[in-house]
Amino acid sequence: MKRKVAIIGAGASGMVCAITAASGNNTIKIFDKNSRAGRKILATGNGRCNISNTAITMEHYHGHHPSFVRHALKQFDRDKMDSFFRSLGLELTGVEDGRLFPMSLQASSVVDFLEFACRKKGVTFVFESEVLDITPENGGYKLSYEGGRERFDAVVIASGSGAMPSLGSNESGYTFAQKVGHRFYDPFPVLVQLISADKQCTRASGVKVDAVLSAVIDHQTEQTIRGDLLFTNYGLSGLAILDLSRTISSALYHGRSASVRIDFLPDMPLPSLKKALTVRAKTFSSMPSSLLLNGLLHKKIVAMLFEKLHIDGSKALSGKPLQSLAYEIKNFEVKIADTRGPKGAEVMAGGVDCSEIDPKTMESRLHSGLFFTGEVVDIDGDRGGYNLHWAWASGYLAGKRLSL
Repeated sequence: MKRKVAIIGAGASGMVCAITAASGNNTIKIFDKNSRAGRKILATGNGRCNISNTAITMEHYHGHHPSFVRHALKQFDRDKMDSFFRSLGLELTGVEDGRLFPMSLQASSVVDFLEFACRKKGVTFVFESEVLDITPENGGYKLSYEGGRERFDAVVIASGSGAMPSLGSNESGYTFAQKVGHRFYDPFPVLVQLISADKQCTRASGVKVDAVLSAVIDHQTEQTIRGDLLFTNYGLSGLAILDLSRTISSALYHGRSASVRIDFLPDMPLPSLKKALTVRAKTFSSMPSSLLLNGLLHKKIVAMLFEKLHIDGSKALSGKPLQSLAYEIKNFEVKIADTRGPKGAEVMAGGVDCSEIDPKTMESRLHSGLFFTGEVVDIDGDRGGYNLHWAWASGYLAGKRLSL
């Protein structure tokens, strides 16, 4: 007898689960409140879809139980991922930092192949139909959704998180999990831009620099990286900020103070910078201080530094103020008041407690036939394709279990 399987969410983990589960004796329906599949996939990698990474290891994953990913990464490793997508007709290409993309560099290619494979295997999509309720009933589950009610033998909650609500995402998966007795950790935004409490930042709005950045939590340095930093009218953005944002966001969520320390000239040690500025000041003794850093730093950065140190840019600079300027260039600290929240976040940390899910099958330990995949689970990855790989891998494990 065929089993009826409902998958809530036509995203990355939901469609991979459907394709894999359809190999068994199953009738599968995917429900999604959007009008088409893979809306969030289409937005990843600036529309190119950073599908995975060449360095898929546990160290790139976070949560209260990060080792939970071990089995999924072993079963759906780089080779398995390559063969899976090639079996659908999708070819991959890489870039220097290890990120992997579809060869077309179009996220739509990924969605097209996944949706085609689903339909070819007989999967039914029910779009513009939000699932409203899930109730365990007689060894199965009754789903109430916009348009009707239906009983299923198994349900996969692949509804994601509340990140990017403009793409139709919400936190319904947590609600469903809680209703049937599962615990979940409150979500908070990661891979997100930061809002500054310092007005000086607006002076440099639009300026992008390569810098060394440190996340300073309660006056202690907790993470340091080098990369792109973009000043904005609200605070800080750029790839390096996204990489720091989990540390910052977690601290803010727990009521701790947070700031970002910036080294604008990472290739020049502080003693060398002090010496270089002293020599320049002596050589060009009549030069206004606003010109002293010309050629070293963007003019807007200089204006921001001068405002913080109360330096008059029309006058020459020497002595202690010059030494203070050198220090500030290497240790400019920006206080963080908040993140841009779910609307700016690529991912939300938190989710359904992994200790209540079987890591080998993604099946609930509390309810037979109930599965959780992707971002609804308390696992989040670093920037660079790790979150999508987790979605593929977790969806694959649930699908394999359902195909038996």
